[in-house]
Amino acid sequence: MIYLDHAATAPMAKESIAAMEQALETAYGNASASYGIARKARALLDQSRAVLAESIHADFSEIIFTSGGSEADNQALIAGLEAQKRAGKPRLVTSAIEHHAVLHTADYLRDRGFPVTILAVDSAGRIHPEDLENVLTEHPDTGLVSLMWANNEVGTIEPIEDLSRIAKAHGCLFHTDAVQAYGKLSIHADEVPFDLLSASAHKIGGPKGTGFLYIRRGVEIGSLIHGGTQERGRRAGTENVPAAAGFAAAVRAAEANRDTWNERERALQQYFAEALICAFPEGMRWNGEVPGDRRLANNISVSFPGLSTDAILMNLDLAGIAASGGSACTTGLPEPSHVILAMTGDAERARGTVRFTLGPENTKEEIDRTVSVLKETVLRLRALS
Repeated sequence: MIYLDHAATAPMAKESIAAMEQALETAYGNASASYGIARKARALLDQSRAVLAESIHADFSEIIFTSGGSEADNQALIAGLEAQKRAGKPRLVTSAIEHHAVLHTADYLRDRGFPVTILAVDSAGRIHPEDLENVLTEHPDTGLVSLMWANNEVGTIEPIEDLSRIAKAHGCLFHTDAVQAYGKLSIHADEVPFDLLSASAHKIGGPKGTGFLYIRRGVEIGSLIHGGTQERGRRAGTENVPAAAGFAAAVRAAEANRDTWNERERALQQYFAEALICAFPEGMRWNGEVPGDRRLANNISVSFPGLSTDAILMNLDLAGIAASGGSACTTGLPEPSHVILAMTGDAERARGTVRFTLGPENTKEEIDRTVSVLKETVLRLRALS
């Protein structure tokens, strides 16, 4: 199999598997209890939390374990906005290209009386700081701004430092969904003034079902899940110590190899882009920024207007190639990509979009094979249409 869907989930790192196996065998106690085996579990949980905090230059106490990026997004928006509403600032501002964990939560909040404003993006999927400035000036009741660090479908890296500083200047909390950026880009909580940040383990070789929400010290938001007093009272439930250990091990591996992996993936991305342009001199649309500093190094997104994403993916799968149409959370749904629609307004283009996302194990030979199969597939489908 040629695996080109790392943005959906990455293969588990061997370091993560080993850390989880050891934790399952030796740290099975309840980390909230007080006897010996529980203290061992607590120590491992604390060590893992410290690794995550250090990875974004944050304090140990600012990391709250969650079940993943979606839960972290939900808590940031719901609990964060409920706190801001009490201060007379109930509005949420977000963008049209956010992950559905944010956009569907925005719908949930809107249905409950919270005003929501959606920012438009340009044709590359970029949020312009001046647009945020204008919206916040127009809506002084904004309490929370939520904008992703890097887009999951087209890889566009947003100007988060500028956006967060504008939000803070208007007295808003700033949340960023960094699920795609975490582990791939350098993130400094001591340099960029975000208040809340979401991350997920399985995008960087950790286990599924765990992630974290960074909550800057001094920011008061409540729980999404109620019950016990775990996670400093911000997330009830017995802590998943093996998952935390696996997450931390994956983070260590990602941090140690990030520059090497990014350089390798950037070269493959450029190779892939050139091969696609050569194979499809017409009838293909490139989505997002060109390869470079404003795009994640592992992301390729192209559209074939008039064709079906599902038909293309099915043919790729039959040839042993794993890719996607965009967000893994919307795969199988008949709606066109909301990200491509927001960028282009072109429904036909959105319905024929394919995303390839690279990992450190991919090779030029795999890219050659993929482009060859894709060309055969597109020519066949066009002949049938």
